Amino acid sequence: MKIKVPKIYLLEKQTLVRMAFQWGMFVSYLGSLYPWFMWSMGGYYVIFSAMLLTGALLLSRTMETPFFTRRAFLLPLLSYAALSFYQVLAVKSLPTAYIANCFNLVVVFSLFIVDRKELIRLSDFLSRVMAIFLSVSIPFFLLRIAGFPMPSTPVTFLDGYYSFDNYYFFMLDDRFLSAIFPRFQSVFLEPNHLGTATVLLLFTQCGKWRRWYNIVLLVATLISFSLSAYVLLVVTIVLHLWLRRRHFIGKLLIAVLLLSGTVTASFFYNDGENLLHDLIVLRLEMDDGELNEDSRVTQDFESEFDSYLHSSDILFGRDMDDQFEGNSGYQVYIYENGFVGLLLVILFYLVSLYDCADRRCWVATMLIFVLSFIARGYPLWYNYYIPFYCMAMGGLAIGTIAAPADGDKKDSE
Repeated sequence: MKIKVPKIYLLEKQTLVRMAFQWGMFVSYLGSLYPWFMWSMGGYYVIFSAMLLTGALLLSRTMETPFFTRRAFLLPLLSYAALSFYQVLAVKSLPTAYIANCFNLVVVFSLFIVDRKELIRLSDFLSRVMAIFLSVSIPFFLLRIAGFPMPSTPVTFLDGYYSFDNYYFFMLDDRFLSAIFPRFQSVFLEPNHLGTATVLLLFTQCGKWRRWYNIVLLVATLISFSLSAYVLLVVTIVLHLWLRRRHFIGKLLIAVLLLSGTVTASFFYNDGENLLHDLIVLRLEMDDGELNEDSRVTQDFESEFDSYLHSSDILFGRDMDDQFEGNSGYQVYIYENGFVGLLLVILFYLVSLYDCADRRCWVATMLIFVLSFIARGYPLWYNYYIPFYCMAMGGLAIGTIAAPADGDKKDSE
């Protein structure tokens, strides 16, 4: 048997480029979730990500068949630069923030020019790596809830605004240590951060939810007890049925019946004294047209926002006062960045996702983006944008949605 050395050489080089690309993207993705072991790095984790991606870009240029093949990157990159530098300017950041943002340009540039099939591989890679870590984090969390003693260290973040007992593989908010079943957040800053991140990874996994790593992501979503994650999960399930184009109405009715049955059961189980009822259902009850216990913004901020809308600051935004820390969502984003910032967000998403793989994928992605932006207000966080981009641009590149291959049919929902 004759071994073709050049073929092996090219294969190894392609593997190295793919590894550098995927791990570079993962560093950016992970850093945007604020795990405790990256707090000391601030926003400078992107430098390490950019170094890996620069290596991948340079090595790709030496390949006979380049790894990065797409060329329609100029307008998306310019729209990202306009938005990202505007955001840095709007919050009056230090000069180092402008330098760090230059490294962000390397990250998104490599994302914009990579082959569509590699976007599918990237979303699978991110899902697997997150699931591997959560497969360790969740059992340690459950053992702690069951009463097993574990070493921990008290930690704080943002001058004490966040305070935790850090068990290294997971953290517990020290305000809820006495809860029978605390919300799961793994090593990340908030349960909402984890819950929305896992849902968005599941969003990219249309047709593959039965695979072990997606089951782990689903479990993590459920035990985060994040209202925004639950809403996104329900919408994602409906969109997956629509994207699959298979018995959509029948499966939608089944999903609605199961959801209704679960909500109804939460009112009767233990006379309504249960986590699902207390943390999710009660917050969905309406009072005078508004959600009860809607914790996106405080009443003080609502009053401040109403005043802001009638001021001259509405175009370019206003400095956020320390007394409003903890508020989140689209109102906070508009308050800090003004309507100019909002228009730049809309422009960036329209331009960067325009050349999509499939119109249904584009519609689904934009709907999930709008919902997540309303709830969280972080349009450029990598744990949001990378899944959005992978789904819109690579969703049908290898037929994983509309027409799954025979080998993938067993993984359909």
